[in-house]
Amino acid sequence: MLSRVADSLYWMGRYLERAEHMARLLEVTRDLLVDLSEVDRDGASAQWRATIATLGVPDSAVDNIVFDAATPSSLASAILLARENARQVREVIAAEMWQHLNQAYWSLEEARAMPSGEARLVQALTSAQAASFLWDGVTDGSMPRDEGWIFLKLGKFVERTDRLSRTIAVRMGVRPRSEAATTSHENVMWITLLKSAGALEAYRKAHPRRVDGRSVLDFLVFDREFPRAVRFSARTAADFAQKLSLLHGDPDDGVGRAFGRMASRLDYGDIDEVLDRGPTGFLEDVAREVATASTVLARKYFLL
Repeated sequence: MLSRVADSLYWMGRYLERAEHMARLLEVTRDLLVDLSEVDRDGASAQWRATIATLGVPDSAVDNIVFDAATPSSLASAILLARENARQVREVIAAEMWQHLNQAYWSLEEARAMPSGEARLVQALTSAQAASFLWDGVTDGSMPRDEGWIFLKLGKFVERTDRLSRTIAVRMGVRPRSEAATTSHENVMWITLLKSAGALEAYRKAHPRRVDGRSVLDFLVFDREFPRAVRFSARTAADFAQKLSLLHGDPDDGVGRAFGRMASRLDYGDIDEVLDRGPTGFLEDVAREVATASTVLARKYFLL
């Protein structure tokens, strides 16, 4: 496979996962601020700061974060970049994949053209999440399980591992300015983290009695079966990286080792280690290992 094709497929997977993550996090935060703004302004401010820091976007109006394609970290930019990468490899992906991705772009443009208001924002965030799920289904139903599919899926799970690790680390590092609000803030934080990962229902099935910090962290970081847990995502990314190495006849290459080290940190870690080390520090280490493994991958397979 040509390096430019592999690069485009990998980043298409990353940008689409990024768009879905952003849309869900903004939707959860928006709903939370509606509930908190009148009763706990300090808590609402802390949650908004955490979202901005997690997404790495300027502290501006939500409309700008969603619709301003000129901002590299916006939702519109992520979808546009995914579409441009798809345009470059249309001969590799199925026609239905291009059609659904193109529709996701025009759905966002349609929402942007609507009059300012809640309906506009709701349509944009909802359609971005729905488009990601639909595109995933079309991809899995139409692409052969070859090298191109592996690069797409590897990008998806690299992005998921990175985004969730940073989301938990950053949100736990943001505290309300008032000490009196700490308990309330932490309760809201755990629920927000679960919703941001689409994990609230799954968590409640695993822990039906109550939501507590230790159990939430254990579930979001170390669960083996939940597809948005950090451990699951990291192990899946490592498995795809290993498939690439085997496909190229070099099962012990640097790519497989780099992703294996990243996944092993989670395979052999536990919640006590996280709490002793500090969740923020532990997850920042995971994010750094994701970045290192991604760099090794790029040096081997992509044009730099």
